[in-house]
Amino acid sequence: MVAEPERAEQAGMMRGLTVVVAYGVTSFAITMVNKVVMSSYGFSFEMTLLLCQLLVGTSMMMLFAKLGLLSLPPLDPKRMRQCVPLTLCFFVYVLSGLGSLRSLSVPTWAALRRLTCLFILVLDHREGKPAPARIWASVGLMLVGALVAAHSDIEGTAAGYAQVLVNCVASAQYLREVGRVKRAAGLTELGVLLYTNVLCIPVATACIFAAGEHVKLARFEPSGSAFWPWLGASATLAGLLNYLVFLSATVNSPLTTSVAGQVKNVAGSLGGYFLLPSAALRDPAHLGGILLGLCASMWYASLKYRGVGKPAPQQQGGKGGSDHALPGGSGTVPKGSGTRLKGS
Repeated sequence: MVAEPERAEQAGMMRGLTVVVAYGVTSFAITMVNKVVMSSYGFSFEMTLLLCQLLVGTSMMMLFAKLGLLSLPPLDPKRMRQCVPLTLCFFVYVLSGLGSLRSLSVPTWAALRRLTCLFILVLDHREGKPAPARIWASVGLMLVGALVAAHSDIEGTAAGYAQVLVNCVASAQYLREVGRVKRAAGLTELGVLLYTNVLCIPVATACIFAAGEHVKLARFEPSGSAFWPWLGASATLAGLLNYLVFLSATVNSPLTTSVAGQVKNVAGSLGGYFLLPSAALRDPAHLGGILLGLCASMWYASLKYRGVGKPAPQQQGGKGGSDHALPGGSGTVPKGSGTRLKGS
């Protein structure tokens, strides 16, 4: 007969496994759905897509709070002012992520986005926190793999490559700003997400009208009625992912959540070959670059898991300190946090 504590432990493990699988599947699905919406249906309105995700995501967070599934902090003007720089990084990060995803194949996009950790290493080095040689070597191999994949992707555009570069820089800065805002405003990861969503809604709306995107949107005619369910799925998955990342960080260790992110990275890179096939993906050099990047990514992750390059306790707490971001697509999670990078 199974003892009550053992039964409770088994139930907790099963719940944690269910949550982390749901997180990984949802994170993978939103990348594929966003790609279909923007590429297959020609919906080239990234700011409108972002606004839809923000509105639905924020509404779902508030609904979950009403149902007692999570706890949200009250909106405070002082905290809002503290979150303004983070919101701008978030806006640029998500917008450039969507734009680059539309212009590049999913495997190439995923490989290039892993270079976020390269910019974090550079920023840390400038602040006197150099990483060990093995960390630099793993990131260097990621860079080589990404460049090989990008060079052999005939469907890639200059605009797409420029946007993914901006995305990596904005992502690195966003991850660093999250830690600063959490300390300054006394917010949890979920609280930071709520504030950035609320502040980003008027920013996205103003940019839509300033750029004239609303005029072009009025003339947009989807190629089929199935477009609307795809658009709805994109917005809904973004809101669901908010909750799942929070829940995974609550019931699982950061390591478990990060491992799920790594598995999702592999599925995203290789799944693009089968779910969204194109002529650009038939080049053996492209596949070789993707596989090299994936192997380097897993090496990097294993080094971080083992604590390679982690500062001693007395060295922590410096200005702008942060753990290196785990390379990946949507669902990138800094070590020890449940913050989601949305829109990818």
